[in-house]
Amino acid sequence: MKEEEFVQRVIENFVPRGGKHCITNSLKQIFEFYGYPISEEMLFGIGEGLDFTYINLAGAPMVSGRVKVGEFEAALSKRLGISIRVRQSKDYISAFHRAKEMLDSNKPVLVYVDMPYLDYLGMDEASHFGGHSIVLFGYDDEKECFFVSERDNSDYPIRTPGGPISEDYHLVSYAQMQKARSSNHRPFPANNKYLEFDFSGFRGIPKDTIVSSIIATCERMLNPPANLKGINGIAKFSKEVIKWGKFDREKLKRTGATNYFQINADGGTGGGIFRRLFGGFLIESAPLVQNAAALKVGQGFIVLASIWDTLAQEMWHLHETGEASLLDNMSAIIAQNYDMEERLLIRLQREFQATN
Repeated sequence: MKEEEFVQRVIENFVPRGGKHCITNSLKQIFEFYGYPISEEMLFGIGEGLDFTYINLAGAPMVSGRVKVGEFEAALSKRLGISIRVRQSKDYISAFHRAKEMLDSNKPVLVYVDMPYLDYLGMDEASHFGGHSIVLFGYDDEKECFFVSERDNSDYPIRTPGGPISEDYHLVSYAQMQKARSSNHRPFPANNKYLEFDFSGFRGIPKDTIVSSIIATCERMLNPPANLKGINGIAKFSKEVIKWGKFDREKLKRTGATNYFQINADGGTGGGIFRRLFGGFLIESAPLVQNAAALKVGQGFIVLASIWDTLAQEMWHLHETGEASLLDNMSAIIAQNYDMEERLLIRLQREFQATN
């Protein structure tokens, strides 16, 4: 065929969707494309996504409410009996051509990108995060751009530092995509990573898969490997936030903004530092596992998420003012979250260990 016949390629039966969290939204779209519709909440829970880590970075300490990039995908693959392989091209030219090959084969491509390099997100150029996922579902050689599905959609607006966005898809130039995909900035450098899927072993979501995911999540949260993680990490966060009083005003403002986006739904957490997603997973799972406690604890996590969101608003206030006087109240809110989260997890663990 003549080269001009390949100028533009868009997967017609791929439907871009908006969503709550980058990787679960990206996966939701891939799963749906291949005929396996699963909610973001269910994907998050089955993939044992809930976690907590206090990360004491020099520029601005930050918290994370989910497992590391890669660990989540591996757990989801194991639980569902499908193959999700993390691939990494040796250089961007190879990654570029591999993406186009997959699109030519009618396969949407889930890739990892460093967020500041995507102009539509309006992020500060120093706010690197290479664990962000998007889906490529087409390209146009004449315009030199990829068709990209992000978290936003016409019926699912999201707020970015540059303002709200609500596009069904974005056209991202080849130059921007090269910077975003080939970035090696920490944390979680993108390094030309993408995922390949094989659904031939998919076995549905039986009761034992849900139960084992819940038990594993409770175990990791209640018995973490380090004091910076799990329930211990939340307790440490309550103490460490007081020490932020030693920061200068600019660092306090930066730390407030960083942690606002790590907790609030604006940062792609689904709200309440992923606690709302986990609560939704438990509520959706309750009738499947025929367990009323899952429903009650799930509802408790929805309440807990709202308290985390209260903390996020305090973080935003810190960002706006740089006032150290806010820290005592923030510490008290975190301590309250610790107490409530520990009780919910213990109840959940006892219930499912007893029935397993």
